[in-house]
Amino acid sequence: MASTGEKRVVFKDHESNGKLYEALLKEDTKAVLKLCADMEDHALHILTIHEDTVLHKAAYSKQADLVLSLLKDLPSCHDNKLGRKNRSGNTILHEAATLDHRSSVKVAEEMIKRDQELLRMRNELGETPLFRAARYGKTEIFNFLADEEKDMQQSVQRNDKTTILHIAILSQHFGLALEIATHERFRYLVGERDEDGMTALQLLSCNPKAFEPVRRRGFLKRISIINVNSLLGESQIILNVFSF
Repeated sequence: MASTGEKRVVFKDHESNGKLYEALLKEDTKAVLKLCADMEDHALHILTIHEDTVLHKAAYSKQADLVLSLLKDLPSCHDNKLGRKNRSGNTILHEAATLDHRSSVKVAEEMIKRDQELLRMRNELGETPLFRAARYGKTEIFNFLADEEKDMQQSVQRNDKTTILHIAILSQHFGLALEIATHERFRYLVGERDEDGMTALQLLSCNPKAFEPVRRRGFLKRISIINVNSLLGESQIILNVFSF
């Protein structure tokens, strides 16, 4: 049975969490910063039953300016805790990778500056922050993370062998998919297969939305049968789909 002192601590934490959560919902930056300053772990205080920290929730709710302020106020002695994951295995950089705010790159840059390992950390699905950016079609932060990551082989595929090119197509982010397919560092992904043995081209051919512009302008006849084992052929077909 918990002692009276322990009960007081639990109640105090619960009360503080309630105030923090309310301040986040109201986007009350001043209140969030003040409450975090009183927490032992500051913005890395675990706030939810899903083990999200305050920084997780601020990034998830697209409050980029608040995230920057929280990072600025976070003492450097807590940098070793920046890799904290929630129940889904997401770090704060995983959450930041889904931002479409003008400050998204600045947020990611600040996080990586304080902990380079965040780039390579994977969630429960095996997704890196780069993969998450591709999944949500966040081109600007995707390009930034790609430039920061030197060992790209470790970042482009999750546990089920789905690649960043597969996921961009599955999520219907066709502009980003085109960038990936034609990028020198990613071109080899055109021939990679997921756990179902599907290449990016095969997924593309199963998605009618990718072909709507082609059909509308009468260019569907330009899509020819190709040898799926030819990387050059697959790259060209993807180019044809997106260019017309």
